[in-house]
Amino acid sequence: MTMAKKLIITLLLLISIVFVHSSSFRVEVEEEFEPPHAGEQEHPGRGPGSVPGRGPGGSSGEEEEERSRDHPYHYRKRSFESWFRSKEGFVKILPKFTKRSPFLFRGIENYRFWLAEMEPTTFLVPHHFDADSVFLVLQGKGVIEFVTDNTNEAFHIRRGDVVRIPSGVTHFITNTNQTVPFRLAKLAIPVNIPGYAKDYFPAPSQFQQSYLAGFSKDVISTSFNLPEDLVERLVRKSKQINQGILRRVSPDQIKELTQHATDPSNKHKKHKDKDTSVIFKPFNIFEKDPIYSNDFGHFHEARPKNFDQLQDLHISVAWVSMKQGSVLLPHFDSKATFVLFVENGCARFEMASPYKFHGEQQQQWPGQQEEQEDISGNVYKIVSHVCKGDVFINPAGHPFTILTQDQDFVVTGFGIHATDSTRTFLAGKENMLNNLNTVATRLTFGVGREVAKQLFTSQNFTYFAPTNPSRQQFPQNNRKPSFQSIFNFAGF
Repeated sequence: MTMAKKLIITLLLLISIVFVHSSSFRVEVEEEFEPPHAGEQEHPGRGPGSVPGRGPGGSSGEEEEERSRDHPYHYRKRSFESWFRSKEGFVKILPKFTKRSPFLFRGIENYRFWLAEMEPTTFLVPHHFDADSVFLVLQGKGVIEFVTDNTNEAFHIRRGDVVRIPSGVTHFITNTNQTVPFRLAKLAIPVNIPGYAKDYFPAPSQFQQSYLAGFSKDVISTSFNLPEDLVERLVRKSKQINQGILRRVSPDQIKELTQHATDPSNKHKKHKDKDTSVIFKPFNIFEKDPIYSNDFGHFHEARPKNFDQLQDLHISVAWVSMKQGSVLLPHFDSKATFVLFVENGCARFEMASPYKFHGEQQQQWPGQQEEQEDISGNVYKIVSHVCKGDVFINPAGHPFTILTQDQDFVVTGFGIHATDSTRTFLAGKENMLNNLNTVATRLTFGVGREVAKQLFTSQNFTYFAPTNPSRQQFPQNNRKPSFQSIFNFAGF
């Protein structure tokens, strides 16, 4: 046999081997994922899962992720507007949510997010708001006092305390700590003009007039039964007029301000007004066990159905702490939209959104030009690297997850429309997808019978899980690349 014939035979054998391997590989893939049906050709901008007449669908590639880096859901620390600032502390407010997107944030238009910090041994002067509000103590300790026509209630407050402040109720706060600033995050619901809250001060200060200045001298003099010259000094020429709303206090003044304060956990305290005592009384979010917890994270949440202070506002309050190298497994809330505030550390937030948007540099958020319903079926992967001081909006129904890397992480939040809202997890030992029966799973995801049985049961952890693959144990029959492709398809 000549050398040429030997080479031809060898080449034919190699081609046969390659053909057999490629055929077996194709059979394996078809067992797990059904290829597109004949006639479903890919068009520019359309994925294989597109619905005829609906435009592109199911895209989750790098291009979509790259375009999502500038989006309206992430407010960086510099987004806050300064409402008051001095050497005694500051009060900041986030712009109206609908200023970012009248379309996306219409459901939370009448809510405002505030952040305040008081330096040690300082005093926030008495005032009231035309808004119902709830605040969460992030750091430090102090005393808050509520004053009404017929009662006054003072409470010690500390890190983790949730405080309800009804609209129109005068209150003031003292930071009693000698070394640590007092910090709080607040969600306000205005009662007059949607999205706008105003404060009212009985005494003038450097940048605030007294609300008594809205009356004529004779009205004030008659109402208080005081000479007009004394009224003038109180309303317009007060000695405190050159000071701000935050003021330094001495140890003796702190002692006087706090002598009648009670600990909220004191169940034997007799209140002057039973109708208001429950609303005024703070509670600590850490007093009850976390609703989700393991070695990688803890999720504390105060829900409206469990606390009278939150029921009529339909607001929940959450505090999530995570270890480095962990993930809060993908989930979504049925009704609640969460305003999340990063209290400590940095992490990566990922969220699946059906809404398309333009980059921030164009200043064209959805709804500013026209409101046109998006029926494309696309899913956009929202990716944000968040750090301390940032705010992120997680709308209802949007699958969401948090991944930490080389540091521990703490995020707090307020859930809007939280009454009767349920949280659905998409991964973990307890997850919704695991409850699909085998046939439904095969029809939905196009996988084989054996894979369908194991597809959503491979995660060994619940709610929180490690991001390091070495800490996970995959079943022997599972093929890891297949699971990765499925979650990539889902936008995670």
